Amino acid sequence: MALVIPGIKGHLGNTNFYQATMKARDLVYGVRSASELDEWTTMSIEERLQRDPDIKRVKEQIAPYIAESEDRFFGAMIVLVYKGEIHFDSLREWLSSKAPRAYQSVSDDLGIVTIDGGSLIMLDGQHRLLALEKVIKGEVNGVCREDVPNDDVCVIFIQHETSEKTRRIFNKVNRYAKPTSRGDNIITSEDDRSAIIARRLLSEGSPLGIKAGESSDVIVEWKSSALAVRSTKLTTISAVYETVKLILKDKGVSIDPNNRPSEEELDQYYETVEKFWNTVLEGLQPYREVLEDSSRIPQMRKDDQSYSLLFKPVAQLALFRGLIAATQDNRLTLSQSVQRANKIDWQMSSTIWTNILVAPSGAMLRGEQPPVKGGKLIHYLIAADKMTEEEIFDIQREYNLAHGINFETDELLKLPNPIV
Repeated sequence: MALVIPGIKGHLGNTNFYQATMKARDLVYGVRSASELDEWTTMSIEERLQRDPDIKRVKEQIAPYIAESEDRFFGAMIVLVYKGEIHFDSLREWLSSKAPRAYQSVSDDLGIVTIDGGSLIMLDGQHRLLALEKVIKGEVNGVCREDVPNDDVCVIFIQHETSEKTRRIFNKVNRYAKPTSRGDNIITSEDDRSAIIARRLLSEGSPLGIKAGESSDVIVEWKSSALAVRSTKLTTISAVYETVKLILKDKGVSIDPNNRPSEEELDQYYETVEKFWNTVLEGLQPYREVLEDSSRIPQMRKDDQSYSLLFKPVAQLALFRGLIAATQDNRLTLSQSVQRANKIDWQMSSTIWTNILVAPSGAMLRGEQPPVKGGKLIHYLIAADKMTEEEIFDIQREYNLAHGINFETDELLKLPNPIV
């Protein structure tokens, strides 16, 4: 059965394309991914047009967004008409000579798209197609699920001419499609509670809404995920976002980046996070100093300075982890923990941080583990007198593992001396 839909004809380079809309329901049941082609198993690697989809991303991010968000929206999908024919009937011949000149001037490119035979193959948009399928088939639920099948999805149809040309289009479309950065996602998300609260922390009158020197910009780097050597910024938006997640998780708040809480809940969460950040900024001496004069930050961030690690985002995340751990079960108050943290040796060159936050070469370690390991060591340094022998032994074990010590055969390294 032919597909007949209104559309617009256009061309780019030597490729004709036809832009139209399809109901999400029709898209799901009418368009296939390349891997569903009967010829897929016999195609060479070069002929396999699409990579394996990221099912985890579809289930956990895209499908919930579509099912839950009344503001859902995404761009056009590119569909290949494979072994079929595209016919376009212009409206010009149907227009009366009395039709307005404006109508006549565009009528050549307005008309009816008819697709006969073949297969409709998703060339760009397979993750969105799979997400729509899971929502429409009831595999993912949400308040908008019943409305999704009737959504109008923008589709661009192109004719399959040769495998070489199709592969080239697929390659370029995917190669030059630049995903939004992590910082962009934090700045723009209106559903992720941690992102919303992180942005509020940067607003005027909030703990991190202070201007950086004579600049009109805030003291947090939100345009990049890294800090330049001469940056007068205290930290990055990514690091602030992670601290928000840590604080909320400690308070038992679920972390759901696709489900916006009520304004009352957001206010409550923000108050909790704001109080924590204020306590840290007011309680740590180097932070008090640079908030009064941010021009000092580049100098204090240098590796040989007494508090250099406190100006590195990785170490900042470790600090928040350590403070949170020290305050659990009411062993210490946050203010007490911060005051004790003032006495830690925060110099980057200090041997206590080697293989924990700093590599033997002297560079900062990267990845998810350094903040975790550093947080446990900081917890011990500021709260050893409140910990059980078993808890201290577990930290000593991880400390030795980080240094490559075999717990069964080698002599164990002692933990650094705690503050108390």
